[in-house]
Amino acid sequence: MDLLSPQVLALGAVACIILTFVVRFMKKDSEELGIEKKQTISLVEIEDDMEDYEEAPVVEAPVVAQDKGMTTAKLLRMNKSQIENYGRTLDIELDRRMTKANMIADLAARSE
Repeated sequence: MDLLSPQVLALGAVACIILTFVVRFMKKDSEELGIEKKQTISLVEIEDDMEDYEEAPVVEAPVVAQDKGMTTAKLLRMNKSQIENYGRTLDIELDRRMTKANMIADLAARSE
């Protein structure tokens, strides 16, 4: 069967007609159901909106151990075993079964 045969061309034309009706039907149904097309937001609109907001003040993370200068932000980047090893350098034994946040809070409370 050749690609330019009458049967292939007729089949392509029928497929185009069917697709046209399907698209029109879907568009009509979506309008009746109240489905609206999403609006696109341009970068210029976002930048204009950002000018209205004030920047939040930068707050320094509290220091967990004064002698080591370790902040909670640095501790949050560590994994649990690293936090446990750091606690041992301060002679504080931590339980790795706790969550990382609880380990940091326990370390902060014991180091004060």
